[in-house]
Amino acid sequence: MFADEKYLGSHNLEKDGKYDSAIVTIENIYVGDFLSQGGKEKRPFVKLKEFDKPMVLNRTNFKRLEKFFQSFDPQAFIGKQIVLGVETVSSPEGMVPALRFSTRALPVAQKPELPDAAMPKAMEQVKSKGKSAIAKIEEKYTLTAEQKQILESL
Repeated sequence: MFADEKYLGSHNLEKDGKYDSAIVTIENIYVGDFLSQGGKEKRPFVKLKEFDKPMVLNRTNFKRLEKFFQSFDPQAFIGKQIVLGVETVSSPEGMVPALRFSTRALPVAQKPELPDAAMPKAMEQVKSKGKSAIAKIEEKYTLTAEQKQILESL
């Protein structure tokens, strides 16, 4: 595999000799011309928002998309996110790295803790807007048990 290939490959997820997973957004799924040493053939492709090149959509990855999104309709995948990683697979060339969609749930982004310096402002919001302000604060920040107790006591 060469890094200047026309199609997305495992090398696109390589950083410092290691493969990193990426959360990707499916922009389009289509059938197009695949050029290989054997000539031109029609193959399914997936265009991911995060990459310029399309990815050849093989049977394994297509089945993983169906399982993850619980649908057999490729149009149902458009605009949705999934984790793309690299797995070592058996091929005619031996064991090679290959792009694979993960069927595991997307990782949940960790929210930062509410800084102590922001606590007075948070308390003012709860006093003026009521308990619904606590939910708004928790959309952005993780509250410690002590912070939550203080805000709920207002």
